[in-house]
Amino acid sequence: MLTPNEAKVLALIEEDPFRTQQELAVLMGISRSTVASLISSLMQKHQLRGRAYILNEARRIYCIGGMNIDRKFRLTGAIQFGTSNPVTSTLSVGGVVRNVAENLGRLGQSVQLLSVAGLDQDYDWIKQQTQAYVDMSQVTQIPEAATSTYSAILDESGDMQLALADMAIADQMDLDWISQFAPRLKLADYLILDLNLPLETVTYLIQLAKAESIPLAIIPVSGPKMSHLPEDLSGVSWLVVNEDESISRFGNLPAAELVEAWLATGVLQVVMTRGTRSSFYGHQDGSRQEVQPLLAQNVVDVTGAGDAFSAGLLYGQLTGHDAKTSIYYGMANSYHTVQVKQTVRLNLSASQLESDYQTLKERGLA
Repeated sequence: MLTPNEAKVLALIEEDPFRTQQELAVLMGISRSTVASLISSLMQKHQLRGRAYILNEARRIYCIGGMNIDRKFRLTGAIQFGTSNPVTSTLSVGGVVRNVAENLGRLGQSVQLLSVAGLDQDYDWIKQQTQAYVDMSQVTQIPEAATSTYSAILDESGDMQLALADMAIADQMDLDWISQFAPRLKLADYLILDLNLPLETVTYLIQLAKAESIPLAIIPVSGPKMSHLPEDLSGVSWLVVNEDESISRFGNLPAAELVEAWLATGVLQVVMTRGTRSSFYGHQDGSRQEVQPLLAQNVVDVTGAGDAFSAGLLYGQLTGHDAKTSIYYGMANSYHTVQVKQTVRLNLSASQLESDYQTLKERGLA
């Protein structure tokens, strides 16, 4: 049973585990020595542990990279340039690492997003849609910048005619920005990043993870963003990449050779997806696997498929499953995500994913 002051200290630490005793004292209107006694009592009651007063039950996963607003405009007739065109429109939240973070949050994991945004309505909406599942408290808002946006104009059949991407703010996620989080990141259980980050930031995070023995996963964004990936990937636990991104890196090689090329960079393990065709997995211990996904019959939107796969795979790893089972969790999540219009399916939970996995396993997934 906690005293009122113990409960208040615990609540403040939940908001920010890195608050100093003096900061806690000021917020509570009591002396620093009293705060020290309260913290000691909370440790004795097994409510806190270790450095930075990390909550005992918390498992901190940091997702680092991009987030954005996706706007899609669907033409109701043939496009006419130089004049106004009638459309129907949709608005959704996106960004590879943000999507992965929401998936993991819905799966019951403790996730914090590190990213940048403007002081604008676009970020307010992203936060509103995300904060129930992801800790957004460390997102950096930059007054003079705009939150990343992606706008696509689609024809009547849904094929893209034109897309506009304003992602300039991602350049602000540089070494100065990421280094301020170093004390937090060194205490992380897992680091997950996408390649919206600049090359220097990706390199810094790989080195930090390697020095602190923290598992780190990288999820690329697109072929052009592969230039943000350093040559040496030793220290990277997982690379979740697709075939097109791999070809942009190594050229048009057969799938099995692309996996070998990735392993030669030093990454511990890699899975390369190929849409509806079989995925290839490789590990530094010599393990190699080819896995065929089940194909959904009612495909509504494939936008979130890759991020759903990555999140399902990482969830499997975070919950102690082997690589093959983790890949199947990813495939199960992706299978159901493409059958809904949302980028992250609304019914996702740990129990739902387990049920989905078992059902697809019975149908021959595993």
